[in-house]
Amino acid sequence: MDIDLSKPLDLPAEFIERLHRIESLCKRHEFSEELVESREVSALVRDIDQYCNENRVIGVHYTRALPESISANGLLVRDGEEIRREFLRQHGHRFSEAEINEIKERWSKYFDRGQSSARDGRIFFNFTEIEIGESGSEYLLGLYGGEQVSMCFELDEALGIKLGTIGNPLVVRCALYPSQVKTFIEHPWGKILVSSFHAMINPNAYRIDQDGYQEVPVKPEDVIEVRVLTNRVTRTH
Repeated sequence: MDIDLSKPLDLPAEFIERLHRIESLCKRHEFSEELVESREVSALVRDIDQYCNENRVIGVHYTRALPESISANGLLVRDGEEIRREFLRQHGHRFSEAEINEIKERWSKYFDRGQSSARDGRIFFNFTEIEIGESGSEYLLGLYGGEQVSMCFELDEALGIKLGTIGNPLVVRCALYPSQVKTFIEHPWGKILVSSFHAMINPNAYRIDQDGYQEVPVKPEDVIEVRVLTNRVTRTH
């Protein structure tokens, strides 16, 4: 089963029943981070998390790219130098010689050993879509090539504007094996799902999302949706 972490009511009936029992707590708590750590909710979080670990979860990848390429190839694991070299091979004709020199200079200054080790060989995901419209996602969706190409450019500068004419802003939804995904909190899947329920009961709740990454490619058959964004989306929490 592929579990959408933004849809707690798609869980098995036993979990839905237990979620409904915490509705009063959802109304009292403003922050999901506090809710999921409460004594009355922590066991439910662990049990849902275990259920997710026995299935697959939907990861959400934001990028500006060519949708047909992702549909055909999935999401590839590459290092930054390879990604940037391929970018120039495919799209270098769009830039003047002076612009290419500027691009290479900025890359050289920005992608030092620390930046490269944090990004090389990794595909990053969110697990809900609540970050669409936030500043981080605007750069991912607005500038072609992902962070390994566009991290050192701005949306409104000349080079950034050119990067924004390539490809489409995409939300790529993938079915992932939890054992292959590295996250940064304990029981992430249970916490995100309970937080999604929290937001259903209390629309003003501050929700939990979680970055994560994996170091294996996503096969084309595990890409379950490639959605082109046509309107700017914003959120309040």
